[in-house]
Amino acid sequence: MNVSLDWAAMAACLRPNGKLHVVGAILEPMPISAIDLIFGQKRVSGSPNGSPPAMATMLDFAARHQILPQVEHFPMSRVNDALEHLEAGKARYRVVLDPDFT
Repeated sequence: MNVSLDWAAMAACLRPNGKLHVVGAILEPMPISAIDLIFGQKRVSGSPNGSPPAMATMLDFAARHQILPQVEHFPMSRVNDALEHLEAGKARYRVVLDPDFT
């Protein structure tokens, strides 16, 4: 769920020459003052996911602590049930369609 954030406060927390990197989608504009960025020589950037080293560190951490994704599995033969589950808002995190092996 996306919520409104105090972007000006986040930018104010950056040290001089600091960088605010946004990972993922934000549904509304980020109201950050250009003056605050210029005087602090601060930067704002973004990407759909973290850097490869950050991703590797996160995956290593998850493996060490046995943190697993929350996934719901449906066989391919029940694809319509899976779609109804999604459309009804009942899916939690990920729905995976598994192949039917006969």
